[in-house]
Amino acid sequence: FAEYRRTTDQRIAELAEAQRRTEQQVAELTQVVGQLSAEFAEYRRTTDQRIAELAEAQRRTEQQVAELTQVVGQLSAEFAEYRRTTDQRIAELAEAQRRTEQQVAELTQVVGQLSAEFAEYRRTTDQRIAELAEAQRRTEQQVAELAEAQRRTEQQVAELAEAQRRTEQQVAELAEAQRRTEQQVAELAEAQRRTEQQVAELAEAQRRTEQQVAELAEAQRRTEQQVAGLTAAQQHTEQQVASLAAQVAELAAMMREVVQRLERLENWQRGEAGRRDGERFERHTVARAPFLFYGGSGGGMGEPHVREQVGKWMAPLYRQGIDIDDDEDPLLADLIWWKGDRVMVAEISIKIDAQDVRRAAARARTLQQAGVNATPIVIGREWATPNTQALAQEEGVEWMVSGGLSRGLLEFRQIGNGMEAAE
Repeated sequence: FAEYRRTTDQRIAELAEAQRRTEQQVAELTQVVGQLSAEFAEYRRTTDQRIAELAEAQRRTEQQVAELTQVVGQLSAEFAEYRRTTDQRIAELAEAQRRTEQQVAELTQVVGQLSAEFAEYRRTTDQRIAELAEAQRRTEQQVAELAEAQRRTEQQVAELAEAQRRTEQQVAELAEAQRRTEQQVAELAEAQRRTEQQVAELAEAQRRTEQQVAELAEAQRRTEQQVAGLTAAQQHTEQQVASLAAQVAELAAMMREVVQRLERLENWQRGEAGRRDGERFERHTVARAPFLFYGGSGGGMGEPHVREQVGKWMAPLYRQGIDIDDDEDPLLADLIWWKGDRVMVAEISIKIDAQDVRRAAARARTLQQAGVNATPIVIGREWATPNTQALAQEEGVEWMVSGGLSRGLLEFRQIGNGMEAAE
């Protein structure tokens, strides 16, 4: 019984520990699901806001220059497909969230049922153990009483032997001794009757004890079956928790993928917006070149007369077979402008960086190799870094940036408005 009680207590402790781990996992899972729900709600709000911003950006895009109509149409189609895909994935995420909440509810119900069954089992087991202990105590008490009666019987038999010895020695006292002997024998018979009665009662108690032990063994068997059932239920619960954790991880991965795609779309949108702003700024600057340079002639590389003039200047280099890289090719400059024999080779950008400075210098040097009095210049709204302006001074590049004008540009403005190019 002690071994059974130790084993039962150990299994109950293991079951309680497993139950504690299950409750801890469910609590952690509930917290994770709550966090994911909050993140998903915030993401949905942000997505709606961003989609609204994208729609507004799309509306502005459709109002832009007619030359970009085809590109804008393609962007609109891609955005519509992305929005459809996003809505579909959000619906799938919502369905997965609903299934997750349903599984957690079912898991909570199963754990509650297991807790109730375990509490009832523990109460019944404690009651039966208490009853068995009480029966054992009564049995031990009856055995002690039987031992005491046996001791008294043995003592009376010893006294009878002593009386018999005295009878043989004292013939004169035989009658009195005989009377006392008969009296003692009667008492001994009565004691023997009581002893037999106690033995019968002890046998009955032993029978009841054996019956109780059998019942206890049956209860132990049922207990082991219940423990096995609870163990299987615990394993099933742990499998469900693991499955739910995997689903939550999959949901988090899907959310991260959606966020990454949205970020890529935003980056692309910002890049496209920056590129279009840069193109508009470049066209605006080229259109205002006569005003910016106080007269003169020239334009962008899309104008035939400018390409023709640059081709004439480059003819000596072509005849020499000199290879020219893109960054050194004046035909790829944003703006070529000239007055008399002075030529400005311009790079135009909203934010002037070191590459703009170096390209302007390299393309002007190419014309200088062909014998043209070319000067590099950068035109923009701001410097990318404070060091960029210092680099322009070091490379001999003039500038018109942030409302500031270099000395070389001011001198170029003072040149007369000769409209013919130097051949």
